[in-house]
Amino acid sequence: MSHQLGIPTDEISLNTRLREDLKIDGDEVEEIFYKISEYFDIDWQGFVFYRYFYEEPHLFSQIFNLYYRQHYGKLKTITVSHLVSVVECGFWFEPNHADNHI
Repeated sequence: MSHQLGIPTDEISLNTRLREDLKIDGDEVEEIFYKISEYFDIDWQGFVFYRYFYEEPHLFSQIFNLYYRQHYGKLKTITVSHLVSVVECGFWFEPNHADNHI
């Protein structure tokens, strides 16, 4: 069975990375987080999209991405495991703190 992005679900593990492995970026992030919020009461306060993902391509996206990389540094990674931890806790927290919440 495949999920909507064409990756076989049996190849998705807790260590699967959203952007790097599943190629989730731009508008897809909003769709996924919205779906999670439909089923679970999550406080996303503190989540900064530009720390983890690129903006959807458009006329000025290269300029925006350059600005965000200068402002936020190198993109961080979000794994499936981290999203599970966020759901379990009910609020967003940075992935480097995931070990404290699992």
